[in-house]
Amino acid sequence: MISSNNKNDNENKIKSHIKPLPDGSYEIYKNEMKSFYYVLAAFLFALMSIYFLKSGYRVVGYILLTGFAGAALIALKMVLFKKTVITINDKFIVIAPLVGASEQILWDDITGFNEIREKRNHYIAVMVNNPENVLETQTNKLIYKFMQHNIKLYGTPYIIQTDTLSAHRREILDLFNKFQEEYLEKGVL
Repeated sequence: MISSNNKNDNENKIKSHIKPLPDGSYEIYKNEMKSFYYVLAAFLFALMSIYFLKSGYRVVGYILLTGFAGAALIALKMVLFKKTVITINDKFIVIAPLVGASEQILWDDITGFNEIREKRNHYIAVMVNNPENVLETQTNKLIYKFMQHNIKLYGTPYIIQTDTLSAHRREILDLFNKFQEEYLEKGVL
């Protein structure tokens, strides 16, 4: 009895940030507060690089300054532009990564979803029928390398980092599973 109450308490602690749109689709946004921490960290590392430059460690300072100036620009982009990261409807899922164009995945290409945890990061892997075909259609070389790496590690080119989203990963996973079950019940496959 006690363990079931604790389980219900844990489920109730997750406040839902996912609201349906009038057409029945859902949009999940990035979490601006978490993005702000990335900006702060990037600027702190940039300040560390200036310290190394003034202390005479020029090579280390330049490397840190270049790397974290780029990280600061990406983090500022995350904070300044409110962006829909995931759009879910009854026909497809749209994933909008920070770098590159949005990817649209049709429900008939999706075989399932896996939750992945690496160190302190949480991801959702969108499993697809033929990941190699997806890789062949990619024209951006950088995105191609990321997708190839994801296929080697996880068996799918589509990985969603859930730590920077406005909704909890279990909510997103439940929503994905709900839409997939509804799609399968329609008898389309």
